[in-house]
Amino acid sequence: MKKPKDEILRIECKGEDTVLKISVGDEFYYQFHRHGSVGEDAEFNIEDDSIITHMSTEAEYLHPEHMKKPGWTGGDAERGKWFFKAMKAGGTILKINTLFRFEVESTCTITIVVKP
Repeated sequence: MKKPKDEILRIECKGEDTVLKISVGDEFYYQFHRHGSVGEDAEFNIEDDSIITHMSTEAEYLHPEHMKKPGWTGGDAERGKWFFKAMKAGGTILKINTLFRFEVESTCTITIVVKP
């Protein structure tokens, strides 16, 4: 039985030594922030996408009511989620870049170990 999206494991970067140990078939997500009008964004890179794969991306406006106000600025702040699935046993690295005006502001890496 497939888990509802609110029960899927949320992962976070916690320093340089973040390690996630999961099993084949497990799903997880990483939550990020995007604020297009300010220039804040994020991107990811999977070292070996045969081990884990990106399934989907979801985003929601934090203040959708502000989007309708004429002249209101800054209402496009978003909370995004990247959903991933473990496809086969092995190890890979998920690299997350936080961007500001298209430049990498910070990078974190998560070592992912997938067990059979």
